[in-house]
Order: sequence, then structure tokens, then C-alpha cells
Amino acid sequence: MEKYHKTDICPVEKENERDENYEASNPQIGSERTKDNYHTFARYCSYTEFINKRIDELNLPTKPRKDAVLMASFVIGSDGKFFKGLTPAEQENFFAQCTRYFAEKYGKENIISAVVHNDETTPHLHLNLMPIRNGRLCCKDLLNRAELTKLQTDFHEAVGKRWGLERGREGSPKKHLSTAEYKAKKIVLNACTEAADITETAQSELRQINEAVKKAEEHFDETIGQIHTAKAERDKIVAERDSEADYSEALEQAKNGEIAHGKSGLKAQVVALTVENKSLTEENARLKKDNSYLFESYQKEKKMHDDHDKALRAISLFRTQEPEAFARVFYRATSVLQPFLPIGEQPANLGRNRLREIEEEIRKEQEQNTPTPRKNNYGKAD
Repeated sequence: MEKYHKTDICPVEKENERDENYEASNPQIGSERTKDNYHTFARYCSYTEFINKRIDELNLPTKPRKDAVLMASFVIGSDGKFFKGLTPAEQENFFAQCTRYFAEKYGKENIISAVVHNDETTPHLHLNLMPIRNGRLCCKDLLNRAELTKLQTDFHEAVGKRWGLERGREGSPKKHLSTAEYKAKKIVLNACTEAADITETAQSELRQINEAVKKAEEHFDETIGQIHTAKAERDKIVAERDSEADYSEALEQAKNGEIAHGKSGLKAQVVALTVENKSLTEENARLKKDNSYLFESYQKEKKMHDDHDKALRAISLFRTQEPEAFARVFYRATSVLQPFLPIGEQPANLGRNRLREIEEEIRKEQEQNTPTPRKNNYGKAD
């Protein structure tokens, strides 16, 4: 809490009610965020106009002394960790409750201004009021040490406790800080917090780097293992290729009737001939199996072809000897007989008129064989 006389009020108002053009001496003020500042209590005039109007309403017997305390200013807030845990709506609700408490305790008619600053390191509320009790200015009676201690306790019970805040230790030897000292202290605390955050971030990044190095070493070891495995496989393939080359040469010599000299040469030829003989035997067995399968397939196809020829000859004979009967059968079973007729040919050697007559006769027969739908009492088909 800070007390102000008449000559101090204008500078305080300029700082509290600043806009984007305000030239701040405080390096923590970010002018690009000043637009986010807002009032929790309606303000209709300047601080001086409000104070003069309120003094006129009191109808004091004498004018206030020049050194009289006309305004008391409270800075209400908490640490950055508290506000990081709040949503914007919760933050507004917190400051609204703070303003409501002071309005109820000291009278809303005495509240000069209540403005929240969001353009500094930590959000906080500047609440300015006139120290009036029983219709007179009485800062010494209203805001003495005992009253401020009680205010701190009552405020914590009414507001702070709801938000999980702790009350400052009663009877603490710590001296009361002015607004400037409070802000300076907050700057130092925030700097320490930021330094701690940076250190924690650096440690986290170091842990990530160590993990990345460990994974890289594991990947390197795995790659080395794969290289050794590939090298061993390559050597094996080369050895097999060289061995196959030796066997191929020995086999070629044996096929040409060249008998090798020496035990190793003869052994190579024997092994090569044995392998060749086994390969030819397996190939011969496979060819026999394939030939058997092909012969069975040929027999099935031949039987189907013979059956088809028989059916074709029978249908051709039927078509030639009994053309009208064939035409009747054809129109009743087109999908069955059509495959046996050349494309584009008529179903029987009859004139077009007779074919049309047969088509019409078949259509009438089909209509006669189709049952007529039975009608109900309402004249509709069931």
C-alpha cells in the first residue's frame, strides 16, 4: 500500500492509466501489451476530479490540509506461477473478487480507480481509493499498521484462501515495500525464475542430447554388426562361386571325355557328375509329372470338343430337318442354342413373316400361362 498527497496523484494516474504511447521508465512494461490492460471498476473522470468531487460531497467544515493523504494505492497480485495456472476468464474473476472486497470494505463510492496491468511481467491490480471513514478523511485511523495487518488477514480469508493462496507470515520483520520497491523486487524474482527456467530447459536439452548420442552409438554398433554379417555372407558367396566354378570346369572336362589326372581332379569330376546326375534326375521327374498333367488336360479338352461337335451336328440336323420346331425351341431357349449357331444366322431357314408369327405365338402362350392378379373388395390387386 502507498499513500499519496495532492501533488503525487497526477503522476500516479499517468502511470496507472497509461496507453500505448506512454513512455515508460520501467523496462518490464511492454507497450505492445498495454492494450490488454483493463478496468475492474468503472472510471468516469480523472483522479483529481474524482477527489475534488468527493470532498465537496463530504461537506467538510475545513478544507483538507496540503499534506493530507488524499489517495491510498494498493497493488494486488501474486507470483507468475499462480497466474500461469489460470485461464483468462479465471484471472478476470480473481481481480473482480479483489475489487469487490475493497469496495465493500471501504465503500465503492470511495474507489477512484481499479485497473489491471497485463503489460508487465506478472499481472497485478492497481486499486486506488480515498481513505474516508464516517464522512471524513482519516488515513491514520483507517490505514495504520494494525489495520493493515487485519486487512491482510481478512483479505486472505475472503479472497486469497478461495484461490489457494497463502497469507504472509504475521509479525514478520520484513519492512513494508513501496510500489516502486515492490516492482523492483518482482523484477528480480521474475529474473531468478526465468534463470531457473532457462537452467531447467538447458538440462532438459542436455538430457535429450545425451539420449540422442546414446541412440546414435547403438545405431553405430548395429551398423557395424550388419557390416560384419554382410562381409561374412559375401565371403561365403565368393567361396561358393569359386567352388561352383571348379565343379563347372570339372563337369565340362568330363563331358568332353577328358579324364583328370590326380586324385583331386578325379574327385572334382566325380562330385560334378554326381550333382549333374541328381539335377537331371529331378528335372526328368518334373517333366514326367508335367507331361502326365498335360495329357490329362488334353484328354478332357478333346472330350469336351467331341461333345460340342456332337451337339453341333445334332442341332444342325434338327435345324435342317425340322426348321419350324427348331425356331420355336430357339425362341424359348435362345441362350442355350445360340452358341451352336454361326454369328448373324437366323434360328431356322424360314421366311421373316413366319419367324414373326412364331414369335407372336410364343408371346401369346406366355401371356396365357401368366396368372392374372386377384383383386380384393376395393378393386386393387392383392
